[in-house]
Amino acid sequence: MSYGLIYTIPFATIDNIPCVVEIEKDNYSGEVMELKGGNSPFTIDIADDEFLYTPIRFSTATIRVVGSDYLQSLFTTAYQEYRVVFKKNGIVTWIGFIKPEIYTQDYTSDVFELEMECMSAMSTLEFIDYEVEGKKKEFVSLWYLLKRCIEASSANYNAVYLPYVYAKSEKEYLSGSNILYDMRVSEQNFFDEGGKAMKLKEVLEEVCKFLNWTCVDWKGELYFVDLDHDGVYHKYNVTLTEKEDVGFNSITIQNIGFAGSDHSMDILPGYNKVTIKCSNYPIPETLNFSVDYDDLDQLVTLPDIVSGNDVSHRLLLNPGDLDMYQYEQFAHRVDINGYKNNVEAENLLGAIPMRYCNYKMVDKDGGKVPDITEYNYTDIIRVRLKNKDGIVLGGYVPVFILRSPCVAYPPGVFCINASVKYFQNEELSPLSKDRWGGNLMIGTKLFIGNTDLTTDDPVLGNNLYKCTYISFGEYEDGDYKAIINDKKLNDPYQGASGKMIYSSLTGSGVTTGELEFQLLASMYPSEVNKYGVFLQNFTVKFIPRDGEDTTSNSDRIYENVINENYINELDEIELKISSYNHDGACYGKVVLWTDYLRDDLYSYIERTTIRPEEQLIRRIINRYNATRVKLTQVIKESSDITPLSRLSDNYMVNKRFINAGGSIDYKMNRFQCVMIEI
Repeated sequence: MSYGLIYTIPFATIDNIPCVVEIEKDNYSGEVMELKGGNSPFTIDIADDEFLYTPIRFSTATIRVVGSDYLQSLFTTAYQEYRVVFKKNGIVTWIGFIKPEIYTQDYTSDVFELEMECMSAMSTLEFIDYEVEGKKKEFVSLWYLLKRCIEASSANYNAVYLPYVYAKSEKEYLSGSNILYDMRVSEQNFFDEGGKAMKLKEVLEEVCKFLNWTCVDWKGELYFVDLDHDGVYHKYNVTLTEKEDVGFNSITIQNIGFAGSDHSMDILPGYNKVTIKCSNYPIPETLNFSVDYDDLDQLVTLPDIVSGNDVSHRLLLNPGDLDMYQYEQFAHRVDINGYKNNVEAENLLGAIPMRYCNYKMVDKDGGKVPDITEYNYTDIIRVRLKNKDGIVLGGYVPVFILRSPCVAYPPGVFCINASVKYFQNEELSPLSKDRWGGNLMIGTKLFIGNTDLTTDDPVLGNNLYKCTYISFGEYEDGDYKAIINDKKLNDPYQGASGKMIYSSLTGSGVTTGELEFQLLASMYPSEVNKYGVFLQNFTVKFIPRDGEDTTSNSDRIYENVINENYINELDEIELKISSYNHDGACYGKVVLWTDYLRDDLYSYIERTTIRPEEQLIRRIINRYNATRVKLTQVIKESSDITPLSRLSDNYMVNKRFINAGGSIDYKMNRFQCVMIEI
């Protein structure tokens, strides 16, 4: 987006510090109009959630102008059309947008005060869907997600602060490595079963909850605060490409000075019971694929094939959502929906679901009648390689592609099973008793993300087009024959059978990404002289290596042990991004380098490796094992106070506080500061 200045509202604080509210419009170029500010031209309210581990703490603002112009053009339905930039003494101090359709004004006077409500730039993320930037979903880093949210806010922050807390190991921490680059999660986690996307604000919240951080937009800067971290923070530019090390500062409230007398003190309750629920979003049955023919619509009834007293009744089905490819000739795909009730569909090359019922005509009452009273269908995938006109598909083009969502596959095997009926010298007739010589093989390819798991099987010592062949052996008779079983007695894959393709090139870790399995038109012996095959009971199933759990779909619960009789329980915290703990195959599990993140994340706070969920419980219990003091004090607005500041009060000896929200009136230089003991 490109913004142009349309309105300015200049004013000065009671200390005569110049301030200006600048209102910019997306794609605007033109004159700039100056508006007159009201009694309190610009105020902000910072969320003051009393729970210190809240994942976000954003702000709102109110602009007040005096005049006779209703400024109705500012109140549109677009959430990022009018950007608001507040500058104090020339320094950007707040960035946000005018709230759509929020409009309050006097309608009785010629001159009135108009109020415009605004939301911080990061708050607008609640209106922005998460979108996949590439052609398919991938595993993306937590760093990418944070950067994506900052960019989508359209805020040109002066700086972005991130705590340096985590690493793969103590050695990696001391080397200064950024583990957020290496912790990745599936983009599928940000879409529900119906394909509806999460909002970016929720994505940001989930990342912050997992890292035990709070995101705070503060006076033109963005902070990711780790309450328990007493070490280094990295101060980045808005693009996160340059950084410097900073720490927190200490401030005594009396040194800032007071701007009012409306002070108060509250006692906040403690908690001794914490429950964290990891909402495991399980992988559906796309890892166990088979064709449900009953769910497919009929495309066309083909003419019956009659051979003496034998009859074959055939139906072609519309593949629907199945990614089956049909061709009129080599590399010329067709839209199968254009062949509804068209018997010419029989001549199409490629793959299509089919049902057939073979029966006999028998003598009865002086005539011929079927020996059945109802059709009993055999369901198959018909793969035609040559049509009645002699046109051959050939080559290595795909005829059927299976895809599954973006997940992490542990070590295991993909098992391909089917039975084949082969047509070498005869048309694709279910009545055929055609035979073949040699070992029948059909080519396939398998990809997970950017990893090619195709095994490059040689055929007659040569495999010019890399593919994995599934083998059926020699034909003993004219009926169906099953795939040769690769499974050996000692293979650690209970329940595996058929052609086995390994999910890992190394035998360890996880392989991440969207799965794509291709059934090819490539067959051996040469496809040039054959008509094709029927595939019956075609399945692709993932079998994990023995000991790998991919079946659980229940949520993981973490909670602390309570020894006291009195229980004061914190509201349950739900995480949609979490570490792996024998949870089965779930979208929300973090992958670190080539394996799941488990309990092996180094935390500078505890100086050892931890599981983030368990660390959060310990943090909360240690922080809330006793009651805490909350102070609300009216002080002078000061640029020295930040979300990283450690505050103290001369009348609260040996107590430290952090700022946890409040409200600021910039005209009056007045900050109603909420301080919570840490």
